[in-house]
Amino acid sequence: MSVGRRDRLPGKRIRADVAGAVRDELVRDPAAIPDLPQVAAALFLSCRTLSRRLNAEGTSFRALVDEVRRARSEQLLGHTRLTTEQVASRLGYAESASFIRAFRRWNGCPPQEFRSRGRHSVRP
Repeated sequence: MSVGRRDRLPGKRIRADVAGAVRDELVRDPAAIPDLPQVAAALFLSCRTLSRRLNAEGTSFRALVDEVRRARSEQLLGHTRLTTEQVASRLGYAESASFIRAFRRWNGCPPQEFRSRGRHSVRP
């Protein structure tokens, strides 16, 4: 018996594209961003097959990780009191300098300037 569209659980998204499934895996655990082998295993694909399918969709694993890191960094800087070093660590950067360079590439300004410009609600 097949599951019809209306029989799916409410709120469950069905992703037809591999990039969407990868994004779902990357945001599953807010405390850690999985690497390519972990995501490939979760999707029951080899690393090479996952890379080929993402390439066919016009993206890459690295681009999707950057997308997720950018969104998370903006959320963390805008809505928490975490230091730049703490945000960098949560996003999987070994050094805060690498995070600061990436953040500047994404937003055109360093994290502290982004934070001072924003009118975000900050939680303790």
